[in-house]
Amino acid sequence: MKHKFTWMPGFFIVFGIILAGCGESTVEKVDETDEVSEEEGQNDGQTSEEGKDEEPKTDVFAVGDTVKFDDLNLTLTGARVVEDDLFDPEYDKFVAVELEIENTSDESAAISTMLNMGLMTADGYTMDMALVDGKGSLDGELGPGRKMKGEIVFDVEESDYYEFIFEDPFTTGQAIWKIEAGDIQE
Repeated sequence: MKHKFTWMPGFFIVFGIILAGCGESTVEKVDETDEVSEEEGQNDGQTSEEGKDEEPKTDVFAVGDTVKFDDLNLTLTGARVVEDDLFDPEYDKFVAVELEIENTSDESAAISTMLNMGLMTADGYTMDMALVDGKGSLDGELGPGRKMKGEIVFDVEESDYYEFIFEDPFTTGQAIWKIEAGDIQE
């Protein structure tokens, strides 16, 4: 009976380490200037006039924008319709989103399309990744100072626009690019 709870301290240590690793990601546009307008400088996102906490502002970026997400510089370089000889889309079409990722840190970064990336319609529906090949791959280890470029393909329904979302499942914060229907090359 005295060995019944010997796993408990180890569990709490591992759980504490996991929680300590969870934090908030920094997300900012790379070519943004440090100038702040008077309106932004007055509020600074902290509290409103009534003293209530305001929600942090979520920036939405456009195709071609480079975003610094923690130690990664991410550029959504384009989107295009993909035709496939083996598979038909379940919805309306296959869309490949092209991303360039640069690791600006001194450590390797693990990139996973399944964990880090998603696509939503204007109506808020999450679209599925397709088993259709695009150019390159965005999965794997990215060494310090290295870049990778590739596409991730989604099976999508028609929408006025899409939101491509990059996130770290172990932190809070998202980088979101708005892809207008007209931005997608046919």
